[in-house]
Amino acid sequence: MNDSRPRTTDTFRWRLAIGAVLIVGGYAAWPIIPIVVASDLSPGVKTALAAVLGATPLLTKIIAIALLGRPTINYLKKHPFKWFRRKSGTD
Repeated sequence: MNDSRPRTTDTFRWRLAIGAVLIVGGYAAWPIIPIVVASDLSPGVKTALAAVLGATPLLTKIIAIALLGRPTINYLKKHPFKWFRRKSGTD
């Protein structure tokens, strides 16, 4: 089933929502690090868990970028970012 029609950007709104949740949710791992460090786990396990929790925001951003893909990036360029563009000409 090879459909040669390009995908519309409207079909990627759910990807944008999931990507935003991933990026914001990735930062929820940082407050957990002090809890892990204060726990009674072995030092090796604490170190590994703290490293994974510290890298979570970066990893979730990479996953979000992979999930979003080019059509969603093009959608963002056309719609929400147009509010930030400068108007050409004089007002």
